[in-house]
Order: sequence, then C-alpha cells, then structure tokens
Amino acid sequence: MVTINATERDDPQFVELVNGVLDSAVRLYRPNDVYVVQIAHRFDHKWLAFSGKVLGALGVSKARLTLPPFNPNRVVRQVYYEAGASGAAAYSRASSPPLHIDQWSDANMQRFVDRVSESGVFVWYSGDTESEDAASLMLYQVSGGEASGWYASFKNRGGWMLNKVEGISRRELSALLGPSPAPHGI
Repeated sequence: MVTINATERDDPQFVELVNGVLDSAVRLYRPNDVYVVQIAHRFDHKWLAFSGKVLGALGVSKARLTLPPFNPNRVVRQVYYEAGASGAAAYSRASSPPLHIDQWSDANMQRFVDRVSESGVFVWYSGDTESEDAASLMLYQVSGGEASGWYASFKNRGGWMLNKVEGISRRELSALLGPSPAPHGI
C-alpha cells in the first residue's frame, strides 16, 4: 500500500484525506510509478498545468503537462514508490531523483511528466496543515502517452471541507475520497 505519514506540522485528518485519494488513484490507474511531494504551505489552482514564466513575467500553461515549477526550497519531502515485478498490485518505496530542481523557468517548460514516467501518479499536497485552515491537493496521472491533472482546495471548519476544484468534478473527487470518518463537505 502507498501511504504517507503525518509530520508534527500536519493535521492527521488532512493527511488521511490525502492517503484516501492516493490509495484510490493507485487502485484506479495501477501506475508503475507513484510520486508524492509535500509542499510547504498551501498553493492555489494556478499551479495546475502551470509550466513557468516567459521573459520573467508572463505565465505559461501548456497542453502537454509539465512538472509544476515549485521552488525546491518549498519541497518539504518527496516520496517515491515503484510497482513490484508482479505488477501494480504491490509497491515498494525506492529512491528517485528530485522532481523539483533549481533551474531557469524556460528549462522547466520541457520537463514533461510523461518523460518522467510513462505510467505514473504524481501527487502534490500542502504542508503546515496543523496551523492553517486551508490546504491544497493536486494530482497528475500519466498512462498510455496521455497525461491529465486536477486541483482541489480544502478549508478546515471542524473537519476538512472541499472548497474549490479544477480539472475534476466534485462528484469524481468524492468517489476518489471514498468513505471517511472526517467530513469532506462535498
């Protein structure tokens, strides 16, 4: 099973929510590679399909998904799992190069997710949820040469409630979240 553990700065309920989405996505897509990246603090929907900036000012999103250009200083941790030889039913933690590296923005516009993995699930989620009342979750999926992604934000109102979605419907996200003791407000 592919899971992440909460740190002392994470709200355990939000990490449980992330684990629910991660587990559902792995069962649904059966990827060869699973990347999970925790980003310091929340991030907004503009990171979905964002590739970088041209001339230092104009933001660019591309039809072919690139790795979002998070500053490596914002990466709290990255965890990588690979499918076992028996197929995508068993995963083991392994080492991998960091997804987020120091580079010029124009270089990131060529860092396509389908070059990192031909069969992968990439999850980014916000940290510091123990002290913040908002959180972010973004997922990219690559399979058969096609990549897609979505973004969701959450508000903590006595439990994590879905706030905004982009690239996925509330109904689809509700299916990925599955049954949970924490209210999701979908």
